[in-house]
Amino acid sequence: MLSQHWFDRLERRLHFLAIPGLASFLVGMNAIVWIMTLLRPEFPARLILYPDAVWAGQAWRVLTFVFVPPPMAPLWMVFWLMLLYTYASALEQEWGDFRFNLFYGAGVAATVAAALASGWPLSNLTLNASLFLAFAALYPDFEIMLFFVLPVKVRWLAFFAAVGLAWSILTGGAAARWEVLSGTVNYLFFFGGDHAFALRQRWRRRSFGR
Repeated sequence: MLSQHWFDRLERRLHFLAIPGLASFLVGMNAIVWIMTLLRPEFPARLILYPDAVWAGQAWRVLTFVFVPPPMAPLWMVFWLMLLYTYASALEQEWGDFRFNLFYGAGVAATVAAALASGWPLSNLTLNASLFLAFAALYPDFEIMLFFVLPVKVRWLAFFAAVGLAWSILTGGAAARWEVLSGTVNYLFFFGGDHAFALRQRWRRRSFGR
């Protein structure tokens, strides 16, 4: 993670920009959009990040795309919303409003920039996955009841999520690569230094052992 001193300086200067309760707002808006989708299936098309539509003047899409939940059955949607609230609110409580805003905002900005630069309509799937990866990095031993019955530590779920993202980069099309790379910028921004340090330490231990 970036240095505490750097975060402190940035927070002192820009703290007034933070949106309090952003985690609850995000989950609530996803729930509302899901309900609207049940009533009017065409509704999400007005919110998705279509670059051509943005350039044509529909600027709201650079924000509203984060409120579009993935398509799934009602039971799984409730479970997904509960999970999203669990790890988003935990990050917000751990970091405070400003740093949580910074983390999520960096991912949003990178995704929007990638969509506008590439011309591909990008979703918020990787952006939401970055919240889960950050949660797993901070609370690796937290257990989630998979399929409501099987307790699994989030470190293992995060590992498979990371493998899936890497696989999308290697085998997916251009849109998938843009989405994964831009949607994980915020995670690398916060945790890339920690992972690089851990890898260096592991390499040194193995080298010393030899």
